[in-house]
Amino acid sequence: MEFLLLLSLALFSDAMVMDEKVKSGVELETASAVCVYDAYYKDHTKYWCRGYFRDSCNIIAFTPNSTNRVALKDTGNQLIITISCLVKEDTGWYWCGIQRDLARDDMDFTQLIVTDNREDRANGFSSDPSGNRTRSCRASKAVQKAEGSRMSILIICILITSLGIIFIISHLSRGRRSQRNREVTGKSISRNPQASQGPSMVSITL
Repeated sequence: MEFLLLLSLALFSDAMVMDEKVKSGVELETASAVCVYDAYYKDHTKYWCRGYFRDSCNIIAFTPNSTNRVALKDTGNQLIITISCLVKEDTGWYWCGIQRDLARDDMDFTQLIVTDNREDRANGFSSDPSGNRTRSCRASKAVQKAEGSRMSILIICILITSLGIIFIISHLSRGRRSQRNREVTGKSISRNPQASQGPSMVSITL
């Protein structure tokens, strides 16, 4: 009976349904999507992925995991996706999916369009009047930029230190070779003392 129920759900129903096919968002703000699914799949893994084609979309996160900007919440019959600190590069096609054992994963899509928030500021409109979210996103970007700068400085310091160590080792090696050559030359001279003397003068008395 359970197998027949699963088969009927797989063949005759949409296990995952997106709430809206087109969503809009503003830079530095938050966008959300709600995917409703049959409660039969409450214990199945769900995911959020990006790409125009469902079979080749790049999975961003699986439940119950989240990322820095994408949060997934599974309520038992809904998958709620929240994307924070939007940027224009987030514009694209997204899919919510549910993994199924005896059938192809059921998925549904939405198109996210992120617009520039400069027009909204010029019109005096903001979806976050307090500006807390905007400041938080900017602070997060500033922190990421600072971390990137620190990493670049650290890499440069490591390179300079490595070059310095290589130079010191090379200099010491040349010094040791020079000292060894002088020792070899000194030993050669001590073994052949006549080599360092001039030609001897022999006087002949007639």
